[in-house]
Amino acid sequence: MICQWSWRAALTTIAAGVALLAASTAQLHAQVSGSSMAQSAVGSLTGEQQTAANNALCSAIGNQVPNPAAASPSLLSSQSIISAAAAMFASSVHLPLPSATSLLQGYVSQHSSDILASCATSNATSGLTSKVPGAGSMPAIPKLP
Repeated sequence: MICQWSWRAALTTIAAGVALLAASTAQLHAQVSGSSMAQSAVGSLTGEQQTAANNALCSAIGNQVPNPAAASPSLLSSQSIISAAAAMFASSVHLPLPSATSLLQGYVSQHSSDILASCATSNATSGLTSKVPGAGSMPAIPKLP
């Protein structure tokens, strides 16, 4: 009787261990796939979302650095820039702030040099346009993705 009870206890313990292992493996798989989905979502920003992200990031940089052309990738990924830009980005693309922050962080990590180039170009052309008489009423040239 005691031998049979210990055999059942051992089987129950082994079954519980296998169940826990399976559950933790499934949870790990969900975390990995969720992470890759977030990364692919960053890569799949629409042109409009990329423009909004660039505008928000350039604006945040411009508010903190006198010469955005001198900004570095580390400044672009700083918490103060991301926080300021995320609020603007969230309102322009109608996303919750945590989602907008996450998307911006991923976007910056993948495209920081392109974003900084866009900010430098935008700053240079806006300064030039403001000095040309009547240029403010001219139609804007659309940005290419």
